[in-house]
Amino acid sequence: MMTRMLNCLVSVLAIVISGGSPSEAAPAVQTKDNKGLQLFETKIEPVLVKYCYECHSRKGDSVEGGLELDSPSGMMRGGDTGPMLKPHDLEHSSLIQMLKHQGDVSGMPPEKKLSDKVIAAFEEWIRLGCPDSRKEVGPTLKEQRYQAAQKHWAFVPPKTVKLPVVEQTGWPRNPIIDGFVLSAMEQQGLKPVQDANRLTLVRRVYFDLIGLPPSVTEVDAFLNDKSPDALAKLIDKLLASPRFGERWGRHWLDVVRFAESSGMEFNFTYPHAWPYRNYVIDAFNQDKPYNIFLQEQIAGDLMPAQPNKSPETIEARKIAPSMLSFGPKRHNSSGTEFRMDIVDDQINTVC
Repeated sequence: MMTRMLNCLVSVLAIVISGGSPSEAAPAVQTKDNKGLQLFETKIEPVLVKYCYECHSRKGDSVEGGLELDSPSGMMRGGDTGPMLKPHDLEHSSLIQMLKHQGDVSGMPPEKKLSDKVIAAFEEWIRLGCPDSRKEVGPTLKEQRYQAAQKHWAFVPPKTVKLPVVEQTGWPRNPIIDGFVLSAMEQQGLKPVQDANRLTLVRRVYFDLIGLPPSVTEVDAFLNDKSPDALAKLIDKLLASPRFGERWGRHWLDVVRFAESSGMEFNFTYPHAWPYRNYVIDAFNQDKPYNIFLQEQIAGDLMPAQPNKSPETIEARKIAPSMLSFGPKRHNSSGTEFRMDIVDDQINTVC
């Protein structure tokens, strides 16, 4: 009995002196969890890093399809179409169909199907319950952008603030707007420049509002008008000019990717694109309310009929949704891909 106790004590002392522990002295029994984690670290994660992270990780500029594969929660959550993994259940894990390029789901990676050996490793990993040894790394890219958007000035409720105290009290003509502008300038050690002379001012107003220089006659008319509201009258005149809508409507046409051809390789023309261009110009010139302007372009053809509306308004509502049909189009793609590209472009434009 004493001999067995001495032998046990000597063994324990030998382990302690060597810097080990009883658990390290002998290899642990390989459990199912250990097997799954080892499989993930040696077979699964390297494939994700090599083929998937470029498009499906928060480290990139965007996360395609809302699918983040660089975290355990992202893997289990799935993308815009829902979860793609169900632990222990191959039949209901659409990831395998993606890897095999089968069914209605998009094949992943899209360029080339992975080897059968790699796909078999993913199947085994799912059978083992999808164990994942990675740590969570904070909010997702989508959550980060949402948090940042909440801080954007457009979504911050307005609040009453005190007018800033400025040194050049005689400069602000509008104590609210000019006061804040001057305060920010003074904080940077800047001073306002001298007011522009009337010749410079009239040219600036013309270029800003209608994008065209004034004629000699128009310059002389402004210079000879000595009334206090001469500038206000000139601005009202230019805002009422058809050229105003042509000047500022161009910016909106750029936003909605207006063009009179399809671009890309074949560049087919759109001979009937001009009515939409005129619709935008008229909307600016008529000072159409912005909410109506948007509604007509998104679903003007679906808006309820109103008998008291003019024929021009009814016709405008038919024309406005043609905004959805513009944009570059690749005509050498398959039917399904072509339609999906169009829908994707429409969503990006509207959102």
